[in-house]
Amino acid sequence: MAMRKIATVALITLLYLPLLSQQAPDRFIRIEYPNGGEVLAAGGQATIRWLSLGIKGPVAILLFKDSEQHAVIAENAPNSGVFSWTLPADLPDSSQYRLRICSLRDLRINDFSDRDFAIRK
Repeated sequence: MAMRKIATVALITLLYLPLLSQQAPDRFIRIEYPNGGEVLAAGGQATIRWLSLGIKGPVAILLFKDSEQHAVIAENAPNSGVFSWTLPADLPDSSQYRLRICSLRDLRINDFSDRDFAIRK
């Protein structure tokens, strides 16, 4: 019985130790909403939400459609983690939209929506 517990602890250690030893990035942006699967209404309101760590200064929020930049939602937004967005009423119906949020001080620090979301009229 004791050998089984030791073997179990050893296996768990081998599986999880590499994960524990990896350091989290000290600067990042992560989109929380919309991050994939949502349906937003053209002409409606949405609150864009993100998390950021170690980033000072404003961010840009960009809308992509079919993998190409479609619009600039905010070119100089405070890095507060929330942005109230009034979706233009003339946005084309599509289920292939994504956001990109990036630090304006270091464009390498950015995030895209994990999956597509839809905008419908």
